[in-house]
Amino acid sequence: MPFTRRAAALTAAAALTAAGLATEATLLPRTAEAAPRSGAQTPSVLVLRTDGPATAAHRTAVLICDPVGGTHPDAATACRTVALVDGDLTALAVDEGPCTLEYAPVTVHAWGFWQDRPVAWSETYDNRCRLLRDTGTLFAF
Repeated sequence: MPFTRRAAALTAAAALTAAGLATEATLLPRTAEAAPRSGAQTPSVLVLRTDGPATAAHRTAVLICDPVGGTHPDAATACRTVALVDGDLTALAVDEGPCTLEYAPVTVHAWGFWQDRPVAWSETYDNRCRLLRDTGTLFAF
């Protein structure tokens, strides 16, 4: 599936799950930059979602890498984090620092494509601190 159709489909899915995201024009790179490329230059698009405790709102962000964009507040750093593990989010282990022992589970999801490979990943963390320690800025939105 060409990148532009994939990006449009993921963007539409994110827009449906999170009202109030930026307009489609700001989510997608310009058409000239969206042409399919091969190898390490293949554009990557991930829809990221956090599901917190029952009292917390669900949050969704779109991460576009190469060119960097989307609705993620720190897309460049998040793209570098995913690039370090080559899209294998199970390999994330950013910071092993301490966290409180509170139990407020947070489930995170990532769907999309990394370097033209499908990504479908979910993980539940004991609390937001543990989430941020293990994933860095990827789910910091």
